[in-house]
Amino acid sequence: MVAIKNVLLTTQITALEVKLDYVFLGEGQYIHIQNLKSGTRLATHEVFEAAVVHGIEIRPVEGEESSSWLVVVWGQKSLAVLLYELPRKQINAVIEERRFEDWIIDAVLEGDLAHIVLATAHNSLIRYKLQYPRDLREQSYQDTCLGCEENHQTQEVTNKNLFRGETKSHADFNATKTDTNSSPGTTELLTWKNTRWKPDRCVVEKIDCTENCILYCGHIVLMAGKWESAILLAGTVFSQVLIWGPWCPIDSKGRVTPIHRLSGHEGVLFSINFSVAQSLITTTSDDRSLRIWSIVPKYPLSSQGDMNSSLQCYNKEQQYWLDAEVTEKYICFGHGARVWQSLILSSCVVSVGEDSKVCVWDQQGKLMSWWKAHDGSCVWKVAASEDEGRLVTGGGDGSVKTWSLNITDSPKPEPILNGPWCYKEKGKTISKVADASQLTASEKGEEQKSEMLKSGELIEDVGFEETQICAKNSSNQPPKANDFPRCVAMVGGNKFLVVMDSGCLFQWHSGKATWMLVREDPRMRSYVIMDTSLDQNKIAVGMLCGVVLIFRISKGEWEMFSEATLCQGKVFSLLWLGTNRILACGPEGDISTWSLLEAQGSMVKESNHTLPPCKQRWVSAACVTHPTVSGCSELICGDRAGSLHLYREKNPKPRQSLRSIHGKNGVTSLVNHEGLIYSSGRDGCVRQFRLTQEGMQVLTVTRVSNVTWVARIMFLQGQPMALCFHDVSLKLWNFDEDRAVVEVECGGGHRSWALHTSRQDNELVFFFLKDGTPYIFRTTLADKLMPLIKNPVNTRETMCLQTLFHSKGKTFFVTGGEDTTLRIHSVQGLESHKPLCVVRSHISNIRALCRIEWEGVTDAAGSDKSTWLVSGGGRAQMKLWKVTPNGISQRGPSGTDIELHGENENSENDKSREEMPNVSCREVTSHMIRTGTNKTWKSQELTFDPETRYMDATAFWITDQLAVIVLASSDGVLRVFGFSRCTEKVTLLCSRACDHCLLKVVRVPIQTRHILASAGTDGRVVFWDVKAIVNWLCTPDVAVDNPPPLLELHQLASIHSHQSGVNSLSIKYCHQPTDRESHKSNLNLTTGGDDNKLSVWDVMVDTSEEGFTKITSKFLCSAIGHSSQITGLEWVSSKQLVSTSVDQRVIVWELCRTQLVQRQTEMSVVNLEGATSAYLRPICSVYTGVPDVKGLTLIPLSETSSNRNDSETDFLQRIFVYGVGLQVYDLDTSVGKL
Repeated sequence: MVAIKNVLLTTQITALEVKLDYVFLGEGQYIHIQNLKSGTRLATHEVFEAAVVHGIEIRPVEGEESSSWLVVVWGQKSLAVLLYELPRKQINAVIEERRFEDWIIDAVLEGDLAHIVLATAHNSLIRYKLQYPRDLREQSYQDTCLGCEENHQTQEVTNKNLFRGETKSHADFNATKTDTNSSPGTTELLTWKNTRWKPDRCVVEKIDCTENCILYCGHIVLMAGKWESAILLAGTVFSQVLIWGPWCPIDSKGRVTPIHRLSGHEGVLFSINFSVAQSLITTTSDDRSLRIWSIVPKYPLSSQGDMNSSLQCYNKEQQYWLDAEVTEKYICFGHGARVWQSLILSSCVVSVGEDSKVCVWDQQGKLMSWWKAHDGSCVWKVAASEDEGRLVTGGGDGSVKTWSLNITDSPKPEPILNGPWCYKEKGKTISKVADASQLTASEKGEEQKSEMLKSGELIEDVGFEETQICAKNSSNQPPKANDFPRCVAMVGGNKFLVVMDSGCLFQWHSGKATWMLVREDPRMRSYVIMDTSLDQNKIAVGMLCGVVLIFRISKGEWEMFSEATLCQGKVFSLLWLGTNRILACGPEGDISTWSLLEAQGSMVKESNHTLPPCKQRWVSAACVTHPTVSGCSELICGDRAGSLHLYREKNPKPRQSLRSIHGKNGVTSLVNHEGLIYSSGRDGCVRQFRLTQEGMQVLTVTRVSNVTWVARIMFLQGQPMALCFHDVSLKLWNFDEDRAVVEVECGGGHRSWALHTSRQDNELVFFFLKDGTPYIFRTTLADKLMPLIKNPVNTRETMCLQTLFHSKGKTFFVTGGEDTTLRIHSVQGLESHKPLCVVRSHISNIRALCRIEWEGVTDAAGSDKSTWLVSGGGRAQMKLWKVTPNGISQRGPSGTDIELHGENENSENDKSREEMPNVSCREVTSHMIRTGTNKTWKSQELTFDPETRYMDATAFWITDQLAVIVLASSDGVLRVFGFSRCTEKVTLLCSRACDHCLLKVVRVPIQTRHILASAGTDGRVVFWDVKAIVNWLCTPDVAVDNPPPLLELHQLASIHSHQSGVNSLSIKYCHQPTDRESHKSNLNLTTGGDDNKLSVWDVMVDTSEEGFTKITSKFLCSAIGHSSQITGLEWVSSKQLVSTSVDQRVIVWELCRTQLVQRQTEMSVVNLEGATSAYLRPICSVYTGVPDVKGLTLIPLSETSSNRNDSETDFLQRIFVYGVGLQVYDLDTSVGKL
């Protein structure tokens, strides 16, 4: 016996509802319940066997304060009713899956919870009685029916105990077991013929419309909660909305005639929404528009008093619709693709669509705000919290995100007018009031003085020797042309510092609305630079003469901390390296680091360094690394030439320099975070480094989309963010969501600016100069960094998946797909999925992923626990990566980084921590097909052929330093590359042209020879010998980058296994060879193709003769168990294999061998030869929720097993099925074994 258990499913979100602080979402055949504020999963349940959840309705059992909710779930032709108990956080099935003869497009419970009204795809309405069981025992239909209105009140009292009865748990559906001892003819696969609809006596009434057309959407309205007043807003394929109900006029055939017909759309309708409070209907369509319809009833439902009192009579509701006038009010165009759904709120209308946009409209059809929600993936569903403060979206990438709806108070930069430059002239004060005594003696009085201070009409001039209060000029007086703000800085979120061209340093306190003169120094005239310390308590001011002033806040007031000459000439840059450590850069690239002594109020030089010569020779960014084992830390500096330099503590010259790594315009920031170094530059890229004994090692390079240059890297609540400039705007970019969460028009990045973020105060403050005027921009952070309820896998189709390693119960794997990104994930236990890393480097889609395998169990090339990975895809681009686990980092429950303090750490805090595996991915090298001569790079040209792409890849080490990489291409060429770890370069060694597109390439798993097997669209499997290439690479002192022209692949044999393309190929030992017969290898080969057929072959590889390899093959059997092309298969053992197909089924097969010459069974096993002594028997089948399945990957879960899956004792396997989403199963083949 075998057992398959679901571990993880993440695919398109097709249903979404919010109730209180709970989010109900439909994903595949499952329904999940998650916390709205934290995103924690509370419960999950497999609702359907082979249907997708399309809609959810939630009703409390006993009033709004009830602790039990009735959850109605429908999808395709299936309907189920669940019960969710809030205290126990359990969801159970009250009514199991019911199947109907037509698709269900909407479902609404009646007010008494006894019936449900269904709308079907052929424009019909069905009234269905709900039959609730008291317990698991069978009950008669009459005892359990709640539809009789005469005993309705009695039944409501009984319902309290009905819902508490024991029901079937969702855990019982997670495992599917089949007896392997049964004959092949008695095994029942999951097919649609077993799920046919049967007449259901619970169908009380069915009403058809005269317009018997296909509906793409529909919305049932039950304002009175009764079938007699039901109304259906039906969206047809003819771009119309039909409004009708079971009470409307009927024709001679008993069909209902629509009472309203709404026309205007120019495409198929996808959603209809209705709001009785606002008398609005919204529709979305294929024509990329949202349309708002106004309902003007002749007899309103409630002209005064409580509306619920008028809703008790369904006659009024019928009259409401009969006499209403429905007109098209607004046509809203804001989407660039199809619009899937709309949502009517009290203050706005929200629409989502295929273009990943969320558009917010006012009720007059004006676009108020929009944003990209799911990184380019379409947004299928949208819902709002009950207070309408949060918006929840579900995307095609499988993620569920929350957004703030606080868009009415969009912040804008506010200028600081009438500053001190309005009355200062070259250091001389022009004041109407000489001092405070004259002001208090005036007729305005003390009370008016206080009001002027609060409103900013007074300027408090505080120097170190004298204090005076001056009145500001009127608002219509322009600033003096001979003085203007030159440099700005910020301390905290309220203290804004401005240095004037005249040498005056002022502070504007936004809380007190007062100006204060901090310092007036002629040395600060014409040039000054400022930087704020990390503790937000000190500022450093550098001048032309090389003097640096340090000010600090003491008891709320500024005081001079220190004054020293740090440079012999102009101070080009001044950067804080810590709370009491500062770096200064002077002329000729002279760098000095200084330590501040708090007690003495002085500075002590620590070290001197020198920048290598460049055009603009000064430091633009710097950071200090963590201390090494010896206790020494190192200094990393970035200069204006875009280079990075690494310095030891006492060495003036850099021990490593990465020249122009950020282009020629300069490095903008350096950040040390969790042991990794992040750098940003004006080339628009962010690079991640790891510090090794050799120096800085580049791990990843990420280009920020649609920005000119990146100004700073920061981490807010554990999320990496980038402060970017693009044209005249500043953007705060979220890497995880790949979008700008804040955007403000500031004039561009070539100006003085400062930024402050505070999680405690929940604010982001941006202070900048524009047109000679300081501006302050404030916004909140909480609504910009809303919690992620569910993580995505890929934003588009997942085309390939490769497992990396399995450690401590966690499986690490990497995916690639149509979104051109590599994403590293981990999965552990039920629904425990965490995305670890996203790498954006490929210029086109990724179609191939493979590890560089080692022949033995221990990978000598990966002795540092690293995995070497090869990726390939569109534009014939291949990249090589090194993935290294970096241990575990501690993060708090909100995702913020937590520092570990050893013995002083509180044990209570440890309970709230979450261990996050840290994996680094380094791009080692890249290769693209080039044309031209090999003499100089100028003579070479990149071949951007969109028709040439790598379809599959395999790679293996031949020594601890050299590897062979083989790529199958769409142009029918099998390309072989050589990779050297010493030079970290790949070289094309040889290529072999074939007649058809190549789809698969694998390495034949034998120890004595290096043999490849390729498959293509011609249905053939071809075996290739790479002995000549391997022998040349094993030559001592071989030059990999200069291969001889005679290297080639030698064809050994071929098998014609399918009539058309071979989409999947797997090879495994039939039995391990003994030492005596090590020259002979008996293999099982299986293929799956476009003809829906699964073929199995016996392959014998004979290497007994020196230098000669002989391959013979024998056809065993084939089977047709899938209804569509087979896209993935793997051998579980020598007798079992697993396959998957576009028909969304995963089948486990057993290869049965018999001595019978002829065997007749009822199974769909095709016996092509009468003497065949084997057949395939399906022993287990499950339905996967992943649409458009692209492939399947298998990995053993034993800690001692290799990822190659060669052990016959690995009874527990993990299956990855990928396509439009991902599903992970645990396959246990040891069930029933002794």
